[in-house]
Parts: sequence; C-alpha cells; structure tokens
Amino acid sequence: MKSGPISIETLPDLSEKISSIESDERVYNGWLHIGCGSRVFGLPKTHYLCHEGCDDSAKIGFLVWGLSFFTGMRLTTTEAGFLDATPIKMHSLVDFHTTDSTLGTALELCETFWNNNKHIEKHVKWWAAAVHALFLSKNPKNLQFESFILLYIALDACAALTEPLRERKRPVHNKRIDWMCSEFGIPVPEWASLLKSENENESERSTISVLRNALIHEALFLDEPLGFALHGIGTNQNITLEMQGLVCRLLVALIGGGSADYIHTPVSTRMAYGLRLA
Repeated sequence: MKSGPISIETLPDLSEKISSIESDERVYNGWLHIGCGSRVFGLPKTHYLCHEGCDDSAKIGFLVWGLSFFTGMRLTTTEAGFLDATPIKMHSLVDFHTTDSTLGTALELCETFWNNNKHIEKHVKWWAAAVHALFLSKNPKNLQFESFILLYIALDACAALTEPLRERKRPVHNKRIDWMCSEFGIPVPEWASLLKSENENESERSTISVLRNALIHEALFLDEPLGFALHGIGTNQNITLEMQGLVCRLLVALIGGGSADYIHTPVSTRMAYGLRLA
C-alpha cells in the first residue's frame, strides 16, 4: 500500500508467521493471551513502513499508532509492545471497518496531525495514549470496572486534546462528555446526560460521573466493592461497550476525520460501521 510519501511493504515469510500465531495454543476466541510470567511480550514483525525523506522515529511511531487504530489491531515498532493479550484479526479493537483506500486517507490525516502538533508533544501523546487505553479496555479478561477505568481515562485524554484543538475550555467532569459530543456532532449517550434532581442544592451529575466518583474516591462500583456488581444487568445498556464506541468516534474526529458520517452515529448499537474519510 502507498499513500503519498508513505508506503507499507510486507516482510518475507508472512504466511508462515501468521500460521505460527494462529496455531499457538494460547490463542482463544481470536485473542493471543500471554499467560503466566511476564505480562509484556513481542510478536514477529510482519510489515515495513517507509516514509520517503523522513528519519524521525517519533513521527514513524505515531504513524504506526494511527495505522494501529484505523486497522483496529495493535501494531508496534517495539520489540515487546504488547500487554497481556492482543487480537490476531483486524477490526477487533474498534467498531468500524476500513478499506485500503480509507487507510491511505487515514495515514494522510495522521501525518497532517503530526505536522500541525509536533511542536506540542503532549498533543501527539494524548491521542496515542487514548488509543492505547481503548485497546487495553478491550482485553476479554478485564472485569467491567477495569475496562470502565481505562475508558474513562481515555475519554479524559480526548477532553485534554479537544480543549486546545477546538480552542474551548473544557468543563468539569460531569459535563465533559456532553461538551465533547456537542463539539463534534456526536449523539450524546444517555449515561452522559445530566440527571434531573429535585434538590436545587445538589450539583449536576450524570450516570457516568456518579460511577466515576464512587470508583475513584470510594473504591465502589455500583455501591459494591470492585468486581462484585455489574452495570446494565437486566437492561439493553452496555456502558463499557458504548464508552468504547464513543472513544473511537472522538479519536477519528480529533485526528481530522470530523466530516465522516461515522462520527454522527449513535453508540447505543452493537453494529460495526464502515468508515469513510474524505
């Protein structure tokens, strides 16, 4: 694949590498689990990314983060860039699908974002950090509260980046998600909407802010010690799945894909969308 100065080439023995991973006894339901011992592990390198005229390893690393996000599969330039478990199929970590032409446009957006923000290192790192937290939240062995924490900090990283990119001061936690959705035209999830209260002296809150405050400040999730209760039982709502969908939409918007129809789709669905970038 080639997009402008960026090209991606397949390394030798790709089929053998894929076969060895797919036949690994540690693969279960499409995920490779590292098991006991060290939690950090590596995998054989399968592709080579080349940027004509660029020898900046930090830029190449960011482009790989972008490619990782848009393929929905953890990719890394490091020798041991995986933690605990990783999926072995594309599109496993996001709720959208991309084509080769979309990936080319996505890489162009990533390069433009880098060029516009390389002078402020935090902007670049916030985007990559949100991607990483999103990916960690998808680990099938996570308990719900663990995924919730990872997704909440991913949303906070998105809020930190939204503030300078949109030149708007971010509000307090309970209004932050509603604010980001309004900035990018994303339907506000029910759990992020402010709850009505008959007590005028009570501060405004949302379902997610109530869950977050008890979890962070009191070590409680749904009024129980961590891991002893689940949100959404008996309902159609899956808050962590919807949070993952929201993080995906925000990451697409923040990297420059705000005109994509995908951005304006609701997160309260389990369907996967086709992502088209202008």
